[in-house]
Amino acid sequence: MKKLFFAFCFLVVSPLLIAANIEGPFLILSTPYHADGTIDYPSLIKEARFAAQWNTAGVIWPQSNDSIDLLTKEERFAGMAALVGEWRKNPMKTVLALGVNGDDIEEMLVFAREAERLAAESGVDIVLAARPPYYGTTEADQQAYFDALAKVAKRPVIIQTYVNDACPTPSVDLLVGLARKYPDIYGLIKEESNKLEANARQQSELEARDAIKTVFSAWGGWQWLYQQRQIGTAGLISERVAYAPIVSMIWKSMKEEDKKGRLTEAYALYRLLIDQRFLPYDSLRGYSLYYLVRLGLFNNMLSRTYAMEPDGANGTYTKENKSKWVLSDIELTGIQKAELDKCYDDMMKFVKKYYR
Repeated sequence: MKKLFFAFCFLVVSPLLIAANIEGPFLILSTPYHADGTIDYPSLIKEARFAAQWNTAGVIWPQSNDSIDLLTKEERFAGMAALVGEWRKNPMKTVLALGVNGDDIEEMLVFAREAERLAAESGVDIVLAARPPYYGTTEADQQAYFDALAKVAKRPVIIQTYVNDACPTPSVDLLVGLARKYPDIYGLIKEESNKLEANARQQSELEARDAIKTVFSAWGGWQWLYQQRQIGTAGLISERVAYAPIVSMIWKSMKEEDKKGRLTEAYALYRLLIDQRFLPYDSLRGYSLYYLVRLGLFNNMLSRTYAMEPDGANGTYTKENKSKWVLSDIELTGIQKAELDKCYDDMMKFVKKYYR
């Protein structure tokens, strides 16, 4: 009877325990494409494995715009299934988070239900990630959206605070209120409100530690060191899988309170990698695709990009045009590649010397 009692208790409290331990770098997987523009699912799996090999705390897919707006429902379903299948065959310590973002409540629920179905059938212990509705123009829209998600979700959800410039950033009161109303579901925040506003919001969120479990840094990590040391964020969410070796070292140094005195130097190397201003490709994918190809994870540097300029309010797209895409490539000169190689090689020497 005692064994059954303890097993029952574990099942009851495990969602809370899982949520309380979700922290560290959760890297968004870049979506790889074949030459004809279709998704290269085997390369998506290789990318996820690479992140796991470097002890990345978690990976998220689909989450960035090219993986949400420019993929069909069927493509998102197939990628989610491929990742869950890989975790089932080869269990990893790295947490798998599935993005269930939608333009509105109806679309979000389609992806949330599919993620829950995959988790239930496979037995893989995933988490969910969601940003506000693309066409949610009021906080009431956002409240209804996350209330609806909570009724479907059976596991923790990471809320990303930014979706587009036409939608308001969810207030801290809304985020804290959701965490108190649904303690098994919410309380994990990727805080990426506008520039320095994020710092003040993170401080306010972390004051509600009775409800808020983890606040992640964002924006590619450009304030990550400051936010972790001075504010108390506990991880990073960004599309930076190519930099998993140095990102994992930074997190390890943070967790060990920089006992070896390498944190500032490691972070400086990371910033060098993401701040290559001599290149015209400064998006989250951008020249990072060069590293993914160099690592043997991707076969090319192709991306789906929006087929036209934004035609909606504040840089958004109308429903008619939001999913239209063209295939674009990145072209680098020999000297540009040489500099990228030098930066990455120096990073790897540093990581191998002090981390592995």
